[in-house]
Amino acid sequence: MAAFALEALPGIPEVRPGDDLAALLADAAARLPQGGLGDGDVLAVAHKVISKAEGRVRLLGDVQPGDR
Repeated sequence: MAAFALEALPGIPEVRPGDDLAALLADAAARLPQGGLGDGDVLAVAHKVISKAEGRVRLLGDVQPGDR
């Protein structure tokens, strides 16, 4: 049976609009004890951090709900 392990990438700063998310992730992965991602590794990224890098976030107080 193949082993399965999860670990967070340490050292990723607060992501802001316009940040190069790929570069932030690559830099963090390169600092892993094993020296980066290897063959068969999977990198999962939450949609929230992608939205933040793209500047696609809204303050809840700025959202006006509809009548639906």
